[in-house]
Amino acid sequence: MSDGSDLAWLGLERDGDRSWSFELTPELTRPDGKLYGGTGIAVAIAAMEAETARDTLWTTVQFVSSADVGDRISCGVEVLAAGRRTSQVRITATVGDRVVLAALGATGLARDGGMQVQVGEMPDAGDPADAGPWGSTSSFRPAEGASWFAIAELRQAETADDRYAMWARMRSMPQTRATIAFLADMVPSAVVRAGGRMGGGTSLDNSARFGPEPAAGTEWILLDFDPYLAEGGYLHGGARIWSPDGTLLGVASQTAAEMVWPT
Repeated sequence: MSDGSDLAWLGLERDGDRSWSFELTPELTRPDGKLYGGTGIAVAIAAMEAETARDTLWTTVQFVSSADVGDRISCGVEVLAAGRRTSQVRITATVGDRVVLAALGATGLARDGGMQVQVGEMPDAGDPADAGPWGSTSSFRPAEGASWFAIAELRQAETADDRYAMWARMRSMPQTRATIAFLADMVPSAVVRAGGRMGGGTSLDNSARFGPEPAAGTEWILLDFDPYLAEGGYLHGGARIWSPDGTLLGVASQTAAEMVWPT
């Protein structure tokens, strides 16, 4: 579980019993000043862990509407069930009377002696120090000082089988479950690329399921994308999330309304 650093970088403040809020600052938005999907799921994870003092096992966030830079977003946390090891949690985030997102998830305490199984292997993606900046192969080049790119960095990974993957890190903090989910909000771009185009999407949901806590001091993670399909203007896909030593930290998935850039 996070040591509280997630509350700090997200600006989450406790307003009362199971009530939190944060200001949507530029570094938590998309380039157009709207709520970044990765922020939504990161906030859900941080709030769930703060309320239950347990590690997030999974969460899914449904985006109902958006929010603009400067908005104050209130988050009501409901612990629907609190067992000896597992808590079931629901979060509703609002701006005034308007619902922005709804989240469901579970947190838990690890059991000694439980199974440890990891299926599949991390692709050979080289070293992030040798990787070029993400966006170098398209007309889109994110500005480091704008939006969430101010606090995160992406680099294009080169794999032997030409799979779409990228190295990702937070610029000034180690990895937690919340930062992993924040960075994994790139799945729609993988689906568009699988169709031979460049672009992304507007998230309808962000979902994540977690394995072990990132080792202390972990800087880079590898997003190993698994595009599923595109149909009717919607995109579906997933990603495996690896630490540099080949540990599978979790999996992410998304559905998004497609945004395809001009050729």
